[in-house]
Amino acid sequence: MQRILFILTVAVMLLFGADKAYAQRDLPGQTGIQFTTGGVNHFLSWKSGGERHYFTSLALTRTNRNRTHWLYGLDYQIKEYTYEGKAIPKAQFTGELGYFIPVLADKGRNVCLRVGLSALGGFETVNWGTSLLHDGATATNGDSFIYGGGLTAAFDVWLTDRIVFLLQVKERALFGTDAGNFHTQIGLGLRVIIN
Repeated sequence: MQRILFILTVAVMLLFGADKAYAQRDLPGQTGIQFTTGGVNHFLSWKSGGERHYFTSLALTRTNRNRTHWLYGLDYQIKEYTYEGKAIPKAQFTGELGYFIPVLADKGRNVCLRVGLSALGGFETVNWGTSLLHDGATATNGDSFIYGGGLTAAFDVWLTDRIVFLLQVKERALFGTDAGNFHTQIGLGLRVIIN
């Protein structure tokens, strides 16, 4: 009987003390690894005609004392353009350094809207560096170094104290490219808190 009473007491304490677990969210020095993927400009991975427009990113985040956080990331983005019925890929490989501030959050930090500003730099390749196309024509756009910035709105949903579901919209402005300076990314992802 004492064991059952003890188990019930512990269960009640856990239920009433569950809100204390929220204190483990957005702690100073907390580090997370996040993976995000989604569509570019057309907001679908595949456009009609078979063209692919998507991105994938891997990043490390570190939370500051004021619940802001730094993001250090690597990003791969591909857009395909149709020429004579064939897809010509334009791929971008970029590094990102971003600073995110919380704008809105509920009391328990279950959901949080963050806004971030990032510096971006990297490399762009058109048709994987091959200027000769399948029909003998030559691509006028070549490989180049790219640089610029990004503005992100990120919606974080804490599934547990260690796993965060992400929904983000990012507007990237890149220069040094011949294929358009502005691209919008909409993606979903997960962040896992590792410490």
